[in-house]
Amino acid sequence: MAKVRLNIEVSQDLAELLDNLADNEETTKAEIVRRALSVLKAFDEQIEHGRTHIGFASDPTKLDAEMVGILSASSKAKAAHMKRAS
Repeated sequence: MAKVRLNIEVSQDLAELLDNLADNEETTKAEIVRRALSVLKAFDEQIEHGRTHIGFASDPTKLDAEMVGILSASSKAKAAHMKRAS
């Protein structure tokens, strides 16, 4: 697969977060960005099934925390449409 080089601008806070994550994971900042995009891709795929939240659980039977509104309102509209279609 061909690779494409991207240059992005982020806030100082995000740059520091990216540095810290890369250091903690002993990997590159580019790899951290790739992982983050993979999470967004997985979430987008779940939206197609009407699942609009990402949850975190230490016990699979109990939700400890959830994230909502990660993707734009158009994703929510897409989820609603998919839910109506099923």
